[in-house]
Amino acid sequence: MKRAAGALVLAGLVLVLALATGFSLFYRLFYVLALAMVGSGLWAWLNLRWLEVRVERRARQVEVGGQLVERMTVRNKGWLPKPWLEVRELTDMPGHEPGMTVSLGGGAFRSWRTVAPCRRRGSYTLGPVRVATGDPLGLFRLEASFCDTQRLVVLPAVVPLPAFVLPAADLPGEGPLRARPHHVTPHAATVREYAPGDSVKKVHWPTTARLTRLMVKEFDPGFTSDVWVLVDMQERVQVQDGSDATDELAVTIAASVSRRLLNLRLSVGLAASGSRFALLPPDRTEGHFGQLLETLAQLRADGNLPIREAIAYLEPRLSRHTTLVVVTPSVDPGWPAALDPLRRRGVRWVAVSIDPASFGGSDSAAPLLRSVAERGVPIYLVRKGEDLRIALATPHLWSGNGPGPLQGRTRGVLERAVA
Repeated sequence: MKRAAGALVLAGLVLVLALATGFSLFYRLFYVLALAMVGSGLWAWLNLRWLEVRVERRARQVEVGGQLVERMTVRNKGWLPKPWLEVRELTDMPGHEPGMTVSLGGGAFRSWRTVAPCRRRGSYTLGPVRVATGDPLGLFRLEASFCDTQRLVVLPAVVPLPAFVLPAADLPGEGPLRARPHHVTPHAATVREYAPGDSVKKVHWPTTARLTRLMVKEFDPGFTSDVWVLVDMQERVQVQDGSDATDELAVTIAASVSRRLLNLRLSVGLAASGSRFALLPPDRTEGHFGQLLETLAQLRADGNLPIREAIAYLEPRLSRHTTLVVVTPSVDPGWPAALDPLRRRGVRWVAVSIDPASFGGSDSAAPLLRSVAERGVPIYLVRKGEDLRIALATPHLWSGNGPGPLQGRTRGVLERAVA
């Protein structure tokens, strides 16, 4: 548009000279400039008329490591050719810059496919599609937006954990991992909004009619144990940025552990200490894992709440029939003391420690291993690049030689419990 402004100033100057001198050459030059500007503006404007833009996407949710596949189609519905169109989709997804410059004849169309790798979990916006064009003289650049904005959720990766075990909650007859019944009680405790995966049988129609949106019944599972997964999102204890950061590994661990426990028919809740304390109450219904993954996908390591205070915040929700899984890169050997009062109340817990030294951090996890293992509590140690199926198969317990992998008869009992 700077060129158009310059041409307008030049045309005005020529017109002033023409009126001041009466010289015919100045009048002719002014007419040429005026026609060029009007023609160029009309050219650019017509280039954006009678356009149709369509974007087709395979999915609205993709797992980390997957691909976003799109097909973009631009169609000229008029008879005038469009020699230059710059098509670009606006998005905040990192590494995804779909765009192309195309030329269309009358009634023609152009379609192309883009594939973008999804490396970072999160919620991203896709669209609108911005189409820009201009004129041969480069005086004008006009833009128009097409298609609505859509949301893409990149879910955390989920790793199968066939050997991950938990200490039992304090219920009569409960073993290291207690399989829960494959039915719910007939007593509905509350209602909530419908989530993808919920059975239509659970829809509460009177509430749905009153609120004009689908609501489903939450059933009371009865006298059974729950599991809470607490993810440490304190910014200060994280190491590195990007896809290799400790917070990314913590979220992957939380998602994988939750999937494992839900497969065992346990009721799983989620807590995370980010900039706001995220809570997802324990549940094991069909749509719960999808809600859990969406919550994890949007977590950010921007909190200032230490893991010790996060445990205190969650404490009122923990009972003697609860097991707590703490996932943290914090190597402060003092935070396990916050769980001692809960242990005396019968709350079972297990720690998953992410070793910051393997990410380039300066602190060692050895003091924390000793602090947890001396309490007789299993602790899993995960290092950068390690296979989670192996790292989360063998906890550490305290022995005469210090903390070491759980071996022998105890490990055999746990492995048979999850076989």
